[in-house]
Amino acid sequence: MKKKFCPKCGKPMENFYGNLCKDCFLLKVSFAKKLPDKIIVRRCKSCEKIFVGKKTANTVENAIDIILADLLKQPEVHSATYRVANSKVHINLTLKVNDLKKTEEKISNLIVKNIFCQYCHMKSTGYYQSILQVRAPSNLINAIMDEIGNQIEFLNQYDNLAFISKIDRNPKGIDIYIGSKRAAVQISKYLKNKFKASIKVSRKLSGYISGKKVYRDTLLVSIGE
Repeated sequence: MKKKFCPKCGKPMENFYGNLCKDCFLLKVSFAKKLPDKIIVRRCKSCEKIFVGKKTANTVENAIDIILADLLKQPEVHSATYRVANSKVHINLTLKVNDLKKTEEKISNLIVKNIFCQYCHMKSTGYYQSILQVRAPSNLINAIMDEIGNQIEFLNQYDNLAFISKIDRNPKGIDIYIGSKRAAVQISKYLKNKFKASIKVSRKLSGYISGKKVYRDTLLVSIGE
């Protein structure tokens, strides 16, 4: 039987992989070189959230997960692991092509850029979508504010506009200006269940964006009245 030889290295071979032997074929298969030399994440110096494009992460590791998940959506990538040390991301890849496997390593520089995110900027300029008007006995106001603060902290994990931009105190209670309309509605429902409150909603036209009407809501939450 006539022996087969690899046209590139001349080694005898039993199976062809793209007309090459296994070793020469695997030399051509590489994904590590497609990975970036620099992995850049942005961290807000005010809220400390980490941003990857339009996505938000809680830690640098979460941000790297997001970046690598997008980059490693390739059929050849069988598995991938990484570790972070000394501002470098050490990435280990296992590639699988047909019945062949290959491991590769890539070391990327990790760069964390400190920024002032658009949501903190909006908060600092007093942006709001809703006013939460709480009317309650004075002895309950501080407890209610604590509850609202806890709810804002929780909702902000999922809604970047869930922030308080201003608080006005008056003899009847407090007016809280909230960046997210959705968060204001959720908090009002929480207060209704927690304190057996009643809710009244009013809406006011605040302007136009791209020709569409934009409204601001006022949610009147009455407790113990």
